[in-house]
Amino acid sequence: MGVVTEFLRKLKLLEGSINLSLQQSVDSNKNVLIDQQTDKQFDKGKDSFNVNIVPEYTNFTKSIKIGNRQPIDRVTLKDTGKLYKSIRIQTTKNNMVISANVEYFKKLVAQYKTNKLLGIQDEAMQEFIKKYTYPVVKTNFNKIISK
Repeated sequence: MGVVTEFLRKLKLLEGSINLSLQQSVDSNKNVLIDQQTDKQFDKGKDSFNVNIVPEYTNFTKSIKIGNRQPIDRVTLKDTGKLYKSIRIQTTKNNMVISANVEYFKKLVAQYKTNKLLGIQDEAMQEFIKKYTYPVVKTNFNKIISK
């Protein structure tokens, strides 16, 4: 095989390994992304675009949350904890999907008038990629180059 042909073959392998590397890093670190979704976004009252989740709780809900020693200054979506525990991440070769597996999730989307509740904020995803995906990309690239 000629040098140029071999170079082009490796180049295609390198290109193809990028999506695989992202998938591998997400699959290996789902807990990090789930923590980001729940404890660093929902618990702070933010959606996937770092916008406050509104409208605020009703007085009735606030009284319940006070009794449960939960914050009332922001919408955390954590009444029973069921929603937080139901968050799942699925990956494919070209995609990552975050889902909530509770029967009332559609009601939350309607109540808070947004379909942007689920998703990782851009800045957090960039940090995730730097910390978890780049090392996988580097390892996969080194394997391909060294063949």
